Amino acid sequence: MHRITEGITSVRRIVVFFDICSSTTLLEDLLLTENESRWLDLLTGLKRFLRIKSKETGFEIYKFLGDGWILLFDEDDITGEDLMLFLAGLCLEYKQLFKSNVSDVLSTKDFLLGLTFGIDLGTLVKTVMNERREYIGRAVNVAARLQDAIKQKDSAPCGKLLISKHAFKRLGISSVPRIRAWLVERALRNISGGQHFQAYKVEILR
Repeated sequence: MHRITEGITSVRRIVVFFDICSSTTLLEDLLLTENESRWLDLLTGLKRFLRIKSKETGFEIYKFLGDGWILLFDEDDITGEDLMLFLAGLCLEYKQLFKSNVSDVLSTKDFLLGLTFGIDLGTLVKTVMNERREYIGRAVNVAARLQDAIKQKDSAPCGKLLISKHAFKRLGISSVPRIRAWLVERALRNISGGQHFQAYKVEILR
């Protein structure tokens, strides 16, 4: 589903923005113990997992942000249930990579372990800037703000996501087995209508 006008393409995408909990604390700990290469090994393993799944599923690994990624899914190519299964698998892969690469060299265990997610669905402008593919649109901004808002009013945010109401309904998340979801209100900075933004909070279960 796309429209091309003067080299610019309009596409509909599910935007998944995910982040590694406590990444700054973890990296600082590894730097102190001269084990920073372990962090690179973890990220490389996570990237390898994403590339394999991307070939299987067809989603796009859009951008790496230092401690997380933006993934783009065609809304016609994946169901809500398959998306939740993928995110559960991603959480499990991260925990395994963490255990094999990082946990045995840390000087402290005082950190949150896992991933957090923000999800929205909408139309994006796809273009090329400086020979790189770029996407511009509200859905990218909302997904990023939702991920950031996971930690609002939650001391145990890992393995959870915030998803916009329209994306939740469009993907039929309410009928997906082995999840818990409830409607919440969060303040999203720099988003129109973001002061009282309603979204669904979902706990990913496997």
